[in-house]
This record gives sequence, C-alpha cells and structure tokens, in this order.
Amino acid sequence: MDSNDESRRRRTVLQAGAAMTVGALAGCLSGDAPSGAEDAASRTSEDGDTEGATDESASERSYQVTMAPMGTVEFDSVPETWVPYKSGYGDMGFALGIADGMVGIDDPEGSLQLLQERLYSQIPGFSVDTEGLTDIRSADDAIDKEVFYEIDADLHLMDPNLPRVYFEWDDGDVQEISDNVAPFFGNFIRRARDESWGEPYESYRLYEAFEKVAQVFQREERYEAFASLHDEVQASVAEALPPAEERPTIALLNGGSDPANGVFYAMDPTAEGYEMKQYRDLGIRNAFEGVETGQYGETDYETMLEVDPEIIVFHWGITYEAEAFRSRFVDPLENDTVGKELTAVKEGNLYPGGTAEQGPIINLFQTEMLAQQQYPDDFGEFPGLGEVPEETLFDRQRVADIVAGKF
Repeated sequence: MDSNDESRRRRTVLQAGAAMTVGALAGCLSGDAPSGAEDAASRTSEDGDTEGATDESASERSYQVTMAPMGTVEFDSVPETWVPYKSGYGDMGFALGIADGMVGIDDPEGSLQLLQERLYSQIPGFSVDTEGLTDIRSADDAIDKEVFYEIDADLHLMDPNLPRVYFEWDDGDVQEISDNVAPFFGNFIRRARDESWGEPYESYRLYEAFEKVAQVFQREERYEAFASLHDEVQASVAEALPPAEERPTIALLNGGSDPANGVFYAMDPTAEGYEMKQYRDLGIRNAFEGVETGQYGETDYETMLEVDPEIIVFHWGITYEAEAFRSRFVDPLENDTVGKELTAVKEGNLYPGGTAEQGPIINLFQTEMLAQQQYPDDFGEFPGLGEVPEETLFDRQRVADIVAGKF
C-alpha cells in the first residue's frame, strides 16, 4: 500500500446521508445533539500517563458527530492530519494535544509564531513548531483549491461556508474538496455572520464548538478538563468583580486605528462571538455604548474626549512588539493636544488587547491579561507585552498536563 492509498484508507468521509449538498452548505440543518463517542479510544502509556493516540480497533471504528451547518458527519477513523483557517480552531486542536497533526494554516508565521513566543512559551513543555506547516495562502494572497490537494489533510477544521466568504470559492469548489480530499467541519463563531454566509444557521459558544471538535478527535476527556479549568477561572473572576456601576469604562479600539492622524475605530466589546469573549466575561462597561460613530465605528479625538474612557484597549495589540505598540498607539495619544487630555492617557491606561482568534488556551491568557489591566489589585499587575506576570489567574502546569493527557 503506497502513501496515497494509506492516506485514503484513514481519510474521514462523509456518508451519503449527510453529504454536504450545495443547498446544505448555505442552509440550516436540524439536529445538534452531540454524538461523538467517549474518549475510550485513549490508551495508557508504560508510565501510566493517558495518551491521545488511539489503538487500532478504536481508530477503525466509525462514529458520527453532529454540528451546524454540516449536519451529521460520519468518520471512518480519527483524523490524523488537519487544517484550520486561523488560530481559533487551531488553538482548540492544540488544547486537545494534537498539535503535531496540524499540517497547514493561513500565514503560519504571522498567526502562530508570536503567540508561541508570547503565550504558549509560558506552558511548561509545550510549543508550536511552525516550520513544517504549509501556508494555505499563496504569494498573490489567494487561497486556491490546489493547496488543499497538495496538503491532503484528513480534515479541514473550518466552517464549510468559510471558503465561499473568505477564499472566493463557490459551493462547487467546497464540494469538490470535500469529496476528493476530506470533509469540512466547523462553525464560524468568531463574530456574528452576515448575509454573505447564506441562510442563518446555529452558532455556538467557544466551549460548545470546542466540545464538538473534541468529539471529532475522540478526546472528550481533555475537553472536560479544560471546561473545568475554564469554569474555575470564570468563578474566580466573577467573585472579584465590583458591581457593574463601579467598573471602569473601556474604549475598545480596532488595531486599524491611527492616533497619529486622529482616526479611531470603536468596537463593541459585548458583541457575540469568541472574538469578544474575555470582555463579556469580565462584564466591562463599554464607553461607546449609545454613542454615534461613522462607518466601522470611525470616530475622532473630539468624540473620544466627550466619551473620555477610563481605559483604552487596542484590539490585536498583543500581536505587536512592545516598542511598535508604543510607537503606533501610545506616543501619538500622549503627544496630541486633545489626546493628552483623555483620562486614560493621563493615568497611563493604554493597553494592548487580545487577538480576535482564540481557542481555550489563548482565551485563558487573554482573560488574565484583561483582568490585570482593569483590576491589578485583585488579579496582579499587567507586566506589559512580552513579559510574564508575577501573579497568574490560572496554573500553566495544569494546562500542560491537560494537553499531555495527564488528569
């Protein structure tokens, strides 16, 4: 059996009853009860640690997982290689301990390398190697079907409607790759979907989608362990929060803002999707609530002064080096005649915000970062970009143990 035959043998397939027709790709499919098998496929190593590798009989047993918009997807075996679009679903895979199986992603260096340096490096014994990953985006900024044939992954961990919205494919292209390479499995939950995604279909919270992914990879025990850790962190945060009316007002500004030219883009930190999860969880007071802004939330220094937020956070700020962040955002505000009058500027409360792409691991870090920026007396001081905090909101070793399958 050659390598291509072996790849096809272990390929996950869509059964005829759940095949993604063009109509199904854009439509709303009913039925969303989890149907993945329990994590019984895990085996125990010689030293007693639970590993995620499955034994031969388990890997050969077919099973089903149901998620909108795909409906019920049947897998012949557990996928060994997989491709997400961005690091949101990628981080879910890392949390399940299957980082070695990721064989491609959009812009590996840009989307993962800095996360490795800034966040993942804090987890003992854990790292993400981007060197062997295929960039699904070509030099001309296109994402072509050919790269999916070349990668030949077992699973495309992304919403089947996503290529039509972001890659400029049509439904036939998605069906072709699903039939000839591997299925798509995912639900776009970064933010609310507009009409370009077709007819409305169910959306999921971060951990609801994470549970579905865990079922696909037969690693429900890791999901349960992360869910427990997440619940503990949320309880700790909720216990320490002051009453809503006593919380500081925050202006969340898009990273595309240009303070040097007086252009800002206000964002809604309470919006749905995992992009804003930490802001919702910390119950922040949106300084721009009810304030009229222009297209994409565009506003100026005068409106900023009228709003006068106590804290200003720049979305995607974590993806900047410290010096670059200060040069682009902090210095222009401090040097502007109006900007220097802002309360947040006077008090030095100008902070980097998180990346929009977050799974369970990144969300833990970004929740901690925001908590420390708002309430240093309760959660410890935010140390600045690239620095490890002296006080932490969650146990890094516990994360490492869950990823490794040690419960």
